[in-house]
Amino acid sequence: MFPLTRFFARALLPQRHVCYGQARALGSSSTSSSATAPVEEEEVSFESLKPSKVFERSLTKELKEKYETALKEFEIFVYMGKYVPTRMSDEAWKQTLICESINDKIGYWEYLAVTDKRRRSRNKAQSSGAENYKKVLEEQQRIYTAGGMGYGPEMYQVISNPMRNQKRVNNIEGSKIFAAMNSGAPRIALDIQYVEEMNKRDSGELGNQMQYTISENFSAKSPFVLDFVNSPSKEFLEQWLSKSVGYYTGNYINQTILPDFSTKGIKEFYGKSANTIYISSNARDVLDGPLTADVIGICVTMGRKREALSAARRANIRAYRLPIHRYVKWKSGPQYLPFPNIMNVLREVYMNGGDWSRALHNNISKRHLVNADDDEQKKMQMLRRRAREEERRELTEAIMSATKG
Repeated sequence: MFPLTRFFARALLPQRHVCYGQARALGSSSTSSSATAPVEEEEVSFESLKPSKVFERSLTKELKEKYETALKEFEIFVYMGKYVPTRMSDEAWKQTLICESINDKIGYWEYLAVTDKRRRSRNKAQSSGAENYKKVLEEQQRIYTAGGMGYGPEMYQVISNPMRNQKRVNNIEGSKIFAAMNSGAPRIALDIQYVEEMNKRDSGELGNQMQYTISENFSAKSPFVLDFVNSPSKEFLEQWLSKSVGYYTGNYINQTILPDFSTKGIKEFYGKSANTIYISSNARDVLDGPLTADVIGICVTMGRKREALSAARRANIRAYRLPIHRYVKWKSGPQYLPFPNIMNVLREVYMNGGDWSRALHNNISKRHLVNADDDEQKKMQMLRRRAREEERRELTEAIMSATKG
């Protein structure tokens, strides 16, 4: 009898649709500029991925039942899944028990696997970089010993600009924010009331987007004043800032002006007299022309459940959508703008006096402006996505069938 490993188990799955083979063939010939160093796939033991005995003993009766079901599902996933994590902490198991459906669990497990693979790729690249640095340093030492211009520690060194240091950069960024407070520019209210309710993957992604939003706002010639409103619990907020957003946990944060946090709503925070609007992709009214509002509310969500429109209605604030359909021929991909891009659009519209067409075209990825049928790369991506969806469907059916009853 053959040992049941996940490589052997995959052979037991039904044959893929024809497009799967085409996608793999097309995908193998294409490369990505952002691809990480290849990492060999590891054989994973299911026993090594189980949680600790302490975690099992800490479960209530209700969670114990959910855990036993999840453990059976995870065992099938380990044997048949394409992306399997090489380690599962007690915290990862805790997050697993929060997932409601088998699709959510598979998505979370694959997220852990991809994250772990990137970590190993990064470690491998760093190790390789250290070896290359050592070789270069030895060569520079040889040149220096021979009387040449060898560069490195205790050898010749390039002197950086003495007028530039991090404190000066922080002070300059802070002074621009201070100037924006008195310039009459709209203030941006980043509404984070839904972040605590999200799964770990979405909250982490949004945290990274907030980090880029703050960074690009600092880099802008005329930044906006940002504020976080409807702040969640202090415990969650500290963890979210530390793991995803950054900035607030770094050194010398007193040297600049970072966005404030408030548990108050938008109208409470800015006052009822302020001319306030709310951005929602599901709103009926369209925002067009120069920006004249005092406060612009932006809901920090992935936008799957119309949260922004709900938040605007609860706060009794008029909602508007960006005039994308008026000025942009969106040809492929979901009509979704990351938060740094939204901020760049608003900033550019405010500076140019209301030219939405130029602002949108400057901040929307070109891939959305090309028809997928006319783009070979898009065709390959579509084939790979269909193959992945088919794989996920078959895996879900296999797990449900094996754990039924």
